[in-house]
Formats: sequence, structure tokens, C-alpha cells
Amino acid sequence: MYEAHYQLKTKPFTLLPDPEFLYLGAKHKTALSLLEYGLANGSAFIVMTGHPGTGKTTLLNRVLDQSRHPWVIGILSNIHSGLGALMPWIAASFGLSTNGKSEVDVFHEFARFLEHEHKIGRRVLLIIDEAQNAGAGVLEELRLLSNLNDGRRRALQILLSGQLALQDLLKGPEMVQFAQRIGVEYVLDGLSEVETVAYIEHRLQVAGRHSPLFSTLASRVAFRLAGGNPRLINQLCDHALAYGFAEQADNITARVIVAAATARAKQGMLRFVVSPEDVDLPEHELSAERVEIDSLVGGRVQADGQARHSGQLQQSEIVCVPDPASMYHEGLTLKESREYTKAIWLFDKLSKQDTWAIRALAQKGLCLKAMGQHDDAITTIREAASYRPATREESVAVQYLLARTLESHRRYDEAREVYVALDRGQRKYRDVSARLARLQDEDQDFGLAEDKQVTRFASSFWRGCGLLLRNIRG
Repeated sequence: MYEAHYQLKTKPFTLLPDPEFLYLGAKHKTALSLLEYGLANGSAFIVMTGHPGTGKTTLLNRVLDQSRHPWVIGILSNIHSGLGALMPWIAASFGLSTNGKSEVDVFHEFARFLEHEHKIGRRVLLIIDEAQNAGAGVLEELRLLSNLNDGRRRALQILLSGQLALQDLLKGPEMVQFAQRIGVEYVLDGLSEVETVAYIEHRLQVAGRHSPLFSTLASRVAFRLAGGNPRLINQLCDHALAYGFAEQADNITARVIVAAATARAKQGMLRFVVSPEDVDLPEHELSAERVEIDSLVGGRVQADGQARHSGQLQQSEIVCVPDPASMYHEGLTLKESREYTKAIWLFDKLSKQDTWAIRALAQKGLCLKAMGQHDDAITTIREAASYRPATREESVAVQYLLARTLESHRRYDEAREVYVALDRGQRKYRDVSARLARLQDEDQDFGLAEDKQVTRFASSFWRGCGLLLRNIRG
């Protein structure tokens, strides 16, 4: 309904656990690393718990999508003690026939299935979703099933995903043997306020939006209402887009978010962490939001000189155009918060001013690099390098940034040319000589054989370039 109005290719806040939309906040990044570790190292049991809607299923889908190993996956949802014998359900989840077979026959067929999959190099993963509903008896069956792993190889891995009640179940005195077999466990929490702002922007970008849509205050209010729960954020933001479309609003503001939340709360079906009625929007926050929205749409409120002189305009009605230095540092702040689209918009504005163009374009290139748009990043940094710099230090920094960017994408001949020019005119600048020496060694595969010294430089490259450009004339 609202996709065309907001230049979206698809709905950005779908409730489906689509790994393409996964945003990796600090907690989700840790959870992803632990899941990857547990699966790669053959942990018998992996346990992930968290409140509903925190993104457990989406994380798991991402891990399996990017795994280098072929998997055979069986999924059981909402298991409980009333299901009866568990073995036929497990066999059926992997597509094995259970008709007319005893539980013992099913067990032996499943064992043969595991052996066959191991021989052809496929891993077998059983996922128990909503595992908090499983009783102690069900978990004991799973523990006994894990005995099919003979100690020399891991034929079967089992992942339990559930709400926090699963933790209490596993802490029971009868669960000691089971708990000892858990290789990885993690409790997934919600997003922080800063992460929520970045999360909303990330999903909009994935959905095809190329310019900021939600104000920062709107995203912060969404955090207050949803408590950082991704599913609640999605429902609220989707409803806000529908409200904004109905009003033909160009941007989603805090007032639109509150209005959408109030409407949902009245139905009594969606419970927010904070009631919409209790959300306070101080005038200074709304005033700052108006300035931000004005910048986003490229408009300016021009005060009439006579009205200004006579005092007819209120101070909050006057929007001051920020000076270039403030815009640059605001862009840096947005970049560090991973709000790359907003940062690029500011750097684009600054790049039209000759005295700021080289730094603004360099920072835009770093944003594009972080977003995975590598060719665009190289083009933008080349453009920055073509501008006449204000200082020699600025010129060298951007040339070095260009060379490193080319090198990181294996465009070695082009990188070598830039390094040669730098080494000729600025000897002993950072690691230029070392990198040039390695590139000039045609018998060495530079991409696969970097030594420890160069690796240390590579690990700090993007952070170092950003800091260097930030401090020039800063």
C-alpha cells in the first residue's frame, strides 16, 4: 500500500524471519558468532533463549544460509509431553517413513540415515523450536538420542530455541546430564536505543529506500515504546508507515509513531513496554526534529527580514542553516553510528563546497565501503583524490586511502601506481614502502601471503583512515 509512496521495493518491516533483513547489533553479533562456533565445532546441543520477537529464528536462518557445509535439517515446533513417543516425530521431520513401524524400527532407521548422511559429507541438524514447552521426559529422550554420536564424529546436532522458561527447565536437578552436553548457550536480548535507530534505517535500506525516512526522534520513540524488541519495532514501524501514507507525509516523525502506537494500543492486542500516553515529547526535541526533517527534504524556512526585526517570528520557527564544520562532524557521528545513508546525504551536500569536497567525498567513500558498495566507493574516493587539496597532509591521506581501497579489491596495478607516487613524494609515510615492495614482487601472491606486519596494518586500516581524515583541519 505505502511502498510506492516511500520508494520501497518491498515491505521493510515484515514479520517473516528473513535473514536478508538481519541487523547485527552487539548482542545479535555475539549470538551469531556463538551459533557459528557451535555448529562448526559439532556441539551436541546448542541452546538459544530470549523473549519472543528478539530474532532467534532470523539468526539461525542467517547461519545456515552462509554455512559452507551442506545440511540436512529437521524442525519440530511446539513439542510437548502430549505428543507421545518422540522418535517418530523426529524421523518424520527428516522425511523418513514411519508408517507401520515400531518405535525401535524407527530408531534403527534413523541411525542408518545418520550414517548415510555422514558418509556423503552432509551434516544433520535437528531444531527444536519453542523448546520451553518440552518437559523433562522429552529432553531426556533427546539426550539419549545424542548417544548416536560415537565420540569420534558428530553425526547429529540438536539446537534448542525457546523463551526464557527453557533456562529454568534446564536448570532443574534432573537435567544435570543434559546440561553437561550443552556446547553453546546464549540469551538473546533486545536492541539498545542507538541500535534501534540503526536497525530501522538498515531495514529501510534493504527494502530499497535510498534516503532517510524516519526522523531520529521517531526511531528513538519506537525504542521507548517497544523496549528494543525487534518484532514489536517491526509492527509499530509498519503501522506508522501506513499512518504516514494516509497523511501523505514525506517523513515519519515522532508524532506519527505515537499516533500509530495509540491506535494499536486501543485495540488491546499489542502491548507496548511503555504506554503511548506516557511518551513525553519535549518541545526542544520536537524543535530539533523539525530542523532534521527540514534538512532531509532539502528545504529551508526563510525568515522575512522585517518580521524578524519586529519580533513576529518565534525562535523555534527559525531554522538555522548549519555551518559546514557542523555538517561534517554530524556526518562523522552518523557514520560511526552506522547511519550511512544519512551520513552520505550530508557529505554529498558538503562536496559541493570546494573547501570541503575532498574530505566529504573521502568520508562518503568510506560509508559506501562499509555498505558493501565497493565499486562506488572506489569511484568516489578517486573523485576526492582529483580535487585540489587544502594541505599536503590532506592530499597524502586521500591518496593513501585510494591505494588501500584499490589494493583491498585486488586491483594491484592501479594500487601500485598510487603507491609509487606516494613513495616518491612522501617517503616513510605509514606502510607505503612495505606495501609497494610486496606489490612489486611479481612472483608472490600478495592476496594470500601477507606477513604479520602488513596484516596488523590491514586490521586497523579503515579506522585509521577515518580518524586521519577526521583530524585534518578538524
